[in-house]
Amino acid sequence: MTGYASWFDGFIYESDTGLIEDELPLFQFRQDKARTYGFEFEGSAPIAQIGGFNIVGDITADMTRAKIKGGGAVPRIPPLRVLGGLEAQGERIDARAEVEWTDDQNRVTTFETPTKGFTLVNASLTWRPLPDTKNLSLTLAANNIFDVDARRHASFTKDYVPLAGRDIRITARASF
Repeated sequence: MTGYASWFDGFIYESDTGLIEDELPLFQFRQDKARTYGFEFEGSAPIAQIGGFNIVGDITADMTRAKIKGGGAVPRIPPLRVLGGLEAQGERIDARAEVEWTDDQNRVTTFETPTKGFTLVNASLTWRPLPDTKNLSLTLAANNIFDVDARRHASFTKDYVPLAGRDIRITARASF
């Protein structure tokens, strides 16, 4: 786990001027004092041995808070996010399921819109066809299985372009 706090004397950020030019809002990049703090956490632990599979659990979490000194929130700061997964690791087959939860982001500047939180569910199955080598693998993966409308608050285009919907893919990988 890592915690951090930073004090900036010249933090550069985008600010709404309230003006319109060519029917578009006009923004200005400014530089002010800012304060940021947050944490990152990553952990993994073996859970069980079932047959020829090692069952492993992992979790990742991160959060950042940031304010302009004497002003409001810093633009495009992502909210709290937690991702947890379970993986069955075998000699030739690995299976993984994970859930990513992202909180709402309501700490916004004047030109930003709040971002609704979301939960994504992903799964994958990897097969290594050649015994005694991990250099060749085939993976079947399903991301955003429940086709959730998800948007990353840090994205400049989040109000117009969501993350990909349900995504199912087969990937072949060879390494040398």
